[in-house]
Order: sequence, then C-alpha cells, then structure tokens
Amino acid sequence: MKNEKNPFLSDDWMPNYAAMTPAQCAAVLEETIPQAERAFKVVEKQLDISWRGLILAPMIAVRKPFDAWAALCHLTSVVSNDEWRAVEERFQPAIIALSQTVSQSKACYEGMLSLLAQDKTLAPWQRHVLESNIRSMRFSGVGLSGAERRRFNKLQAELGKLAMKFANNVLDSERESKVVVSETEAAGIPKDLLQGAAPWTLGTDFATYDPVMRYAESADVRERFWRIRCTRASSGKLNNAPLIEKMLRLRQQLAELLGLPDYAHLSTASKMAGTPEQVLQLLNPMVAVGKPAAKEEERELARFAKARGFKGKLQPWDKAFWVEKLSQEQFGFDEEALRDYFPMERVLEGLFTLCHQLFEVTFERVKGNIKAWHKDVRFYRVKDAKGEVIAGFYFDPYARPGTKRGGAWMNELRVRDFETRKMLPIAVVVCNQKPPHGKQPATMSFYEVSTLFHEMGHALQVMLTKMDSPTCSGINNVEWDAVEIASQFLEQFPYEATILKSLSCHIKTGEPLPDTLAEAIVRKRTFRAGNATVRQILFALTDLTLHARTYPKKFKNANACKEAYGKKLLPAPFHPEDRFLNAFTHIFAGGYSAGYYSYKWSETLSADIYSLFAEAKPAARRRLGKKYRDTLLALGGSKPAAEIFRQLMGRDPDAGAILRMTGLMKD
Repeated sequence: MKNEKNPFLSDDWMPNYAAMTPAQCAAVLEETIPQAERAFKVVEKQLDISWRGLILAPMIAVRKPFDAWAALCHLTSVVSNDEWRAVEERFQPAIIALSQTVSQSKACYEGMLSLLAQDKTLAPWQRHVLESNIRSMRFSGVGLSGAERRRFNKLQAELGKLAMKFANNVLDSERESKVVVSETEAAGIPKDLLQGAAPWTLGTDFATYDPVMRYAESADVRERFWRIRCTRASSGKLNNAPLIEKMLRLRQQLAELLGLPDYAHLSTASKMAGTPEQVLQLLNPMVAVGKPAAKEEERELARFAKARGFKGKLQPWDKAFWVEKLSQEQFGFDEEALRDYFPMERVLEGLFTLCHQLFEVTFERVKGNIKAWHKDVRFYRVKDAKGEVIAGFYFDPYARPGTKRGGAWMNELRVRDFETRKMLPIAVVVCNQKPPHGKQPATMSFYEVSTLFHEMGHALQVMLTKMDSPTCSGINNVEWDAVEIASQFLEQFPYEATILKSLSCHIKTGEPLPDTLAEAIVRKRTFRAGNATVRQILFALTDLTLHARTYPKKFKNANACKEAYGKKLLPAPFHPEDRFLNAFTHIFAGGYSAGYYSYKWSETLSADIYSLFAEAKPAARRRLGKKYRDTLLALGGSKPAAEIFRQLMGRDPDAGAILRMTGLMKD
C-alpha cells in the first residue's frame, strides 16, 4: 500500500472524500491498527508523567486508525452501501479493542492521578480535562482485571455490533418501505411528490411522510403511510425488538461491573445532571404544566374535527391532518404553501447574515472540485472579522433514501488542533430536505428552516472554538446534556419576525414574507406546546426507565414501558401497533442512551440564554453575541458547562424560561 496515495491517511485539511473507497479504508485499518497498538505500548513502557506524555502522546500513537474510522462512519451515514458496511462490520471489533487498550491502561490512569495531584503548573483547563479523562477511564473499566475486564470488553464489543445492526435495520426497512397511491387517492398530496403518471410509488422517508400525513385527503392513504412508518424495523430479519432487549440487558451488566446501580446512573454521572434524580427534578414540574395543556389541546382538536364533519375517534393517522387544518384556520397559512417563500439559497444567505451580525464571521463558498462524497455537497470557508480563515463548513442538504441516514445532524470532521498539528476545524451539517425538481429551486418548510438553524448552532460551536487543544476544542469534553445548548439557542432566531422575513424570497415574485404571515408564524410557536412538551418528556422518561435496574421487574418489554408512559403522560394512549422504539436510533444506535433528556435539559438553558437576546436592540445584541461567542462557543470543554453558563449569564439557570417561551407559563 502506498500511503501517500491513500486518502484515508492524508493529513490535508480538506479530506478527499471523492477518492475514498472501501478497499482503501480496509487497507488503512488493517495496517494502522496493529501499528497503533505497538506505538501505544511504547508510550506505556516509556511513560512520561506530564501533560504531553499522558494526554498527547497516547492520542498521537493511535490517531491514524481512529481518523480513518471516523471518516468511514461518516461515509456509512451519507453514502451507505454493502461495501462500506462490510468494512465497518469487519473492523469494528478491532477498533473497539484498540479503544479499550487505551481507556483501560492502568499505567496511564495511575500516571494521570499522579500528575493531577503533583503538578501545580497545570492550567485550569488542563486540570479539568485530566479530571474528565480519569472519570472516563474509570467508567471504561480501567479498575477491572481478569475475568471482570474480559467480560466488560466482551459486553462493549457486543453492544457495538448490536448498535450497528440496529441502525442498518432502520435504514434498510425505510429503503424497502413503499406505498402505492392511485390517482383517485392522491387528493391533497403536494404535487412535487407525484412525479410522472399515476399510480405513484412513494417512499416513507420523513421528507415524504410528513407532507402526506398533513395534506392527504384520503384517510386510507394516511393510514397506510402511518402503519409502515410506525412499524419500521419491526418484522422479519429487520426486527429490532429483540436487539433492544438484549442491549438493555448488556448495558445493565456493564453498569453493574463498574459498581453502579444501573446504566441510567452510569450515563448521568458524567453529565451536568449528575444523577437520574436530578433529571426528574427538571422534568416533573414540566409534566405538571404540560399535561393539562396537552389534554385541552386534544379536546380542542377533537371539537374542531367534529364540527367539520369528522365522525368517530381521531386515529394517529388523522391527527397531523386535522392539526394542519386547525393551524390554517387559527393562523391563516398553509405550511406547505409557505415553502415557496423559503428557497434554500435565500435561507442560507439569511442564516449566514445572522451569523455575521451575531458573531462577526462570514461564509465564503468554494466553487469547483471540493472532493466531497456527493455532487450535492457544498463547502464554505469560514472567516473572522479580519478575513482570516478559521474553519471549514460542509453542507449536505438533500434526502437520499436508502443510502443516507434519515433526520438531520452535525458532525465534526476536523477538530481544531494547534497542540499536536496545525489543523483548523471543519463541521458538516447533513439534512434530508426535498431536492430541487426541474427548474423549480429547492424550497424549505419552516420546520426544515428551524432544523437547519439547530444544526448550524452545533456547527458554530465546532467552528468558532478558540481552544487550541483537541482535548477540549469545539464540542470535545463538553458534557453530553450541554451539547444541545448551542443548537437550541440558534433555533430560537427564526421565530423573530424580522429575521424570518430576511430568510424569505418568494420563488415567483421575489417578494419577502408579508408581515402578517411572519407574525402568524411567530404566534404559532406556542401552538400545541403542551403536546410537544409531554411528548419530549415521554421520550426522556421512557429512555431513563428502560436503563434503570427496575425495568425488567416492572415491564414485560420496552414497548410496554413506552405504552405505560403514553397512558400516564399523553392525552391519548399509543396505538397498539405503534413501534416507534424499534427505530429510535438516538438511544439504541447513537449517543443518547439514558441521555435523551439532554434535549430538554439543554433547551431549558438555551431558552434562558436567548431571553437576553430577545428584547435587545442591535448594538446590545452584537455585544451579547460577542460574549456568547467568547464563552459558550469559544471555551468548548475547557470548563464545566455550569461554569461557562454562569460566566455568560452571571447567575444560575432560570428553569421557567422555557415554559414562558412556549406559552405554558405566564410571567
């Protein structure tokens, strides 16, 4: 293998994703994993009790295979195929084993304890990183030995395999799911979904599913879509239900090996919350406010549908349709029709303008060959007020069902690192919007606009960090339940009428969103806030309960747990056929296991921060933007998130801010 020609080994700032192949990745991992193992043994043998010897040297020793693995994981999420998956499945056990070798090094662990106790010259941020590393190693099994360590490592390897299979089952299930719609059934479905002649075969990816559920006049069509979407990965070889139960058992065993009551305590111990009990202290008051509001919203919806001729009980496949009708009557606009006001190009321009106003950064698109993984991907250089490049930004906007994971996310492709190499950060935002059709430009729903702002909030924390050490720059070493603060903060701004108008430009007339429409969208923010609140809390509590030691005694299976919380919290219980947990990749194939509450936790803090900006005039807002950038965005994981919050706000959080913002609590 000629390393200089293999893009997986390149240290160039912009990776050559276009040139990467599964064979190249396999060759790199095959060569560099054993090299890294040998290099790490040398670090251990010649251990230097210093920051460089204990933190940087181990990182450098194993960097090549982990860099290649990170690129592979990115590619399997955006251009998945059998070849990429085969490489991922082949090398995942070796990558996990290498990670365990590093995280379970007693020599390094004892060295860190000694360094923390003896070296008084360490900077505060270095001490914080050291403390985090020590805790992480403890939770990675460094204190185990013999049979216990072998058991722990076997559990981790098995959990890695199960998580990969879970995610692939969801992707494959969605790829195989189709609904045939005849010409007589197509009334109400947006025209851009109905290409060619009838009958139409439609996928069930969210970009298709959501408008069908809100606009299709045929209840039968909506029901067919709902049943397929809500039973993804629930039958045959793609059934995730057995995987869920096995993962929950293994996670419990993992926590017990570490001397903790359950996985919920293991997860929260390294987060801001600290314990599951602290999470409940946050969520329970929200339940008390949200639940009665949600019940009244449901009664209002039933009355509205009945008054317009609907007979019987609203079913799950009816609700989005009638919620859309109610929304149109109350606020005077059609969500789908609003797309024409939000061409993607204009939304991006407005988003970049806001980033410049708040944080004094500009986005300069790079034309030509950017060596990306797909032709639709864009790349931008991010510049500061002096015109210097400080970061890079990829944007992958359009849905590719079957090869691209659903939903939207941000990923850190390059970490800011001026400690071991001169490397600026690069972030990617991946969305699943409708692609342009013919001469029609790509347009966005308001939900997609809000989602883009959310993911850009994550990306800004990666791109605008000022920490030079990869140990704490960007989102590295940030507590998991604080990671969503930056995203949910930026998500607030499209609800300002002036900013909303700046994102708009009608694709036919060129006119911005009328004032009446902009104000109506802002008012709609509190629409059915009770339902939105209790649904998020249901996800959080179900997640925590599934990962509690009492779960097997209280519930027959995970679905029974979900249904119990549905009866307790929701205005109407789940439909018996609902199997959404089988596609809940956040907690079964992502980083949110026993941590889904992080969204609500971060949302509470972000709403509090945004309250400072809400009424601020332009000059004051610029000053606040600079302070926000210099603290929450710049400091990364160099301090505990609670300290950074207090540095920004000058006080502890106000938990009522989110309830006031959503209209569930008055001032």
